[in-house]
Amino acid sequence: MPDSLQSFLFSYYGLDWAAAVFMFLSMYRLGHHKKDGFVYAALASICWIAFNLIAHSAAGVIANLIIAAMAFRSLTQWNAKDASQPQEHTLPITPEP
Repeated sequence: MPDSLQSFLFSYYGLDWAAAVFMFLSMYRLGHHKKDGFVYAALASICWIAFNLIAHSAAGVIANLIIAAMAFRSLTQWNAKDASQPQEHTLPITPEP
């Protein structure tokens, strides 16, 4: 039984597990408005691409190439938006004499 369970859980070298973890991290970080969530989404897509290559799924590979491209585009747009917004500068509060 342990061999069959192990092969069931890790028959794709753990790529599916890594992809799932990266996707959960991506959703969590984007939910907290952190742009590194897009990096986790791209990592998840890379893992899913490798998984789908092993599983011989052309649709999975193509879909995840598109998702990775969308994550990269979203990250670059986020960076462009950050660069175009004026930065708030605050002056340090000094105690009065």
